[in-house]
Amino acid sequence: MNLFNKELQKRLFSTQEGLILILSFSLIFFTTFSLVFFYFYDAVFASKITTMIFTNIFIGRVPAISFGYASNLSHIVVIVFNIIAEMILVTLIYSIFVFSFKGVVRVKGLEDFFNKVKEKKEKHKNIFLKYGRLGLFIFVFIPFWMTGPIVGSIIGFLIGMKHFTIIFIVFLATIISMTLWGLFLQEIVGFLGEFDIRFIWILILIAVVSVIIFKLKRRK
Repeated sequence: MNLFNKELQKRLFSTQEGLILILSFSLIFFTTFSLVFFYFYDAVFASKITTMIFTNIFIGRVPAISFGYASNLSHIVVIVFNIIAEMILVTLIYSIFVFSFKGVVRVKGLEDFFNKVKEKKEKHKNIFLKYGRLGLFIFVFIPFWMTGPIVGSIIGFLIGMKHFTIIFIVFLATIISMTLWGLFLQEIVGFLGEFDIRFIWILILIAVVSVIIFKLKRRK
């Protein structure tokens, strides 16, 4: 994929999907700048946030939040940076999908994922058409396999929703869902912490390994 071909440069500031891609780059810049700033004042704190963000991106929400609480990060820090991590993924992959759908760019590494999302869209098409924005909100809010903010945003586009409407609904649903997950996991981690902190890390390790194995099996 060439993110800087002439057609993409032309569309970047003249289309809504281009502005969403710029939003993604802005979030990446803000996060990177924040982490560099934190490293100068507290390298350990910055390392915890960095690990949590990458855990969210590559493993998932639950292990990332659990890691944040097990690392004694505050509730606000855990929720805010996990929301930012997911919104970076949503705005980046959503805008790339729209550009790919319109033939502006082609990302071979994401084509299989995009095809699966299209299949998912056919399966849930009637629900989305019937309930509209509420259906998209629920789809993003409920964290089952192949549901969530990225898949929900792309399906919203495929059934004809407006770009900024999709991003707003996904953002709102992610905030509420993430906050509730945070409150739930904070209580669980706090309860387990009364026994032995090593027990928490063992559970997180088991969860991470399980997710990795599950994803590898899905790819095969």
